Amino acid sequence: MAVFCFKACVFTIVGTVLSAIDLQTLRLPHRMTLPLAGLGFLFSFVPGNGLTPRESFLGFAAGIVPLGILAWKRQKTFGFGDAVFAGAIGAFSGVMGLGIALVSGGLIALAVYRVRKKREIFPFGPFLAAGGLTGMVLAFLFRNGSVVHF
Repeated sequence: MAVFCFKACVFTIVGTVLSAIDLQTLRLPHRMTLPLAGLGFLFSFVPGNGLTPRESFLGFAAGIVPLGILAWKRQKTFGFGDAVFAGAIGAFSGVMGLGIALVSGGLIALAVYRVRKKREIFPFGPFLAAGGLTGMVLAFLFRNGSVVHF
């Protein structure tokens, strides 16, 4: 439990910094997203983190490959930094957590886009970060039945 909480805190801190950078620059820097993905994979080797190394690697691949292709096809609206960040989320939370992150973050982003008056490009990183934390926690709960084990 302590390892998972530490992992969630690390993700939250880095996700918040990435969100702030994305809000200012409309970019998610690889110098932060790639090490975050590596850290997520390294956490998978520590007992009590909620994932096996296989699940972490599959989560990373499930995030970066399809979203990397999307970023390559839609270069002006969706960047490769978003794809690498999604891969990092997958490395921290596995495929299930990544799915939850993309759906919840995407729905919130869609709602914000609909409410906004301006129809311009806006950063997706903050929504990925919020969805990533949600996905990590919910996937952990689903796998373990609860957060607290007695």
